[in-house]
Amino acid sequence: MAKYKCIYCLTEKDESAFNREHVVPRMMGTYNNGFVLGNHQVCEECNSYFSKELENKIGLDSHEAFLRMQYGNKRMSDGRILQNKRIALTGNGGIFKGLKFTVVSDSSKQERVHFDISPCIGISKVGSQDEYDYYSLDNLPQATEETLSHLKEKPHGIISVDLKREDVEQALKDKGYLSDSYTYSEPEIASMYGKTDFSTAIRISIDSIMRRVCAKTVFNYLCFSEGSDYVLQSKFDELRKYIRYGIWSNNLWFRYSQEPVSTAQLPTPTSHCVGYMFFPQNGCWNMCGCLTWFGQLTYIFKLGVTDIPITRFNVLPPTKMAYFDNDTKNISEESAVFVYGGRPDDQYHFKK
Repeated sequence: MAKYKCIYCLTEKDESAFNREHVVPRMMGTYNNGFVLGNHQVCEECNSYFSKELENKIGLDSHEAFLRMQYGNKRMSDGRILQNKRIALTGNGGIFKGLKFTVVSDSSKQERVHFDISPCIGISKVGSQDEYDYYSLDNLPQATEETLSHLKEKPHGIISVDLKREDVEQALKDKGYLSDSYTYSEPEIASMYGKTDFSTAIRISIDSIMRRVCAKTVFNYLCFSEGSDYVLQSKFDELRKYIRYGIWSNNLWFRYSQEPVSTAQLPTPTSHCVGYMFFPQNGCWNMCGCLTWFGQLTYIFKLGVTDIPITRFNVLPPTKMAYFDNDTKNISEESAVFVYGGRPDDQYHFKK
């Protein structure tokens, strides 16, 4: 039986040990004539590892997951909840400022999501007209004289969201906000806000899991475009080890942007872009990958080195960009000499 070498673990295995690896993870969309590595390139063991240990962990817990809920061409079923390890959404103005939101998939909404407010108690913020400090039942602080004095001047100094009234009242008593004789009412937050919409602040965390998913996607495309023999070269070993085993090399680097690279021509504002480019470093042309999800967050990172020197007149082989249209599900490619300008601390050396 013929033997083949996996482009990730570099192990030679029987052809029966290989299966299909989608260039773009299926959770990010399915496409007409989708790009697949199916010619004994990624073994089943690596494929399974990537699915369980990388892709599943960010599928509902990342900024990309939030975008996927809104723009993905594979619509989520209603009621799916965005987790908050890698992304957190909070209100950013007025009574909503500081409120934590849970994002839920909802096909009845134009944006395909709705926001639920996490259960909390709101205490009117000292020195503010309409802002509150929000707490869970467990972390409600002890009332101070300053706070109590401030609350006396407020018609709605204390509010609660999605908590049982008896639990709220007991917590307020325990912490000194309410005496035995008290008046406590619960107005609707929306009615107090007085507007039909509000802004949110989004905090995102990009960790090794997310970076490895992105690097794998570009490396898959590099293999799809240039072939197995090309990506099996040792110049890609540092990135390969990072993708498969999470082993970081200080020779690698990542950059991030909130928009696509300038050379990318996305067919629609919510398309994906996957590609590879040259960049100048230490007197040679090296290779970097770029990946944009849903036309927004872009990752740029080192792929590997080349032995092509930088001269005053450079002749470089073509590189490629692929565009995945999430409206039509079509894929288009562009072949050209794409060049990335480099990081601010890169130095440019020219050889004659």
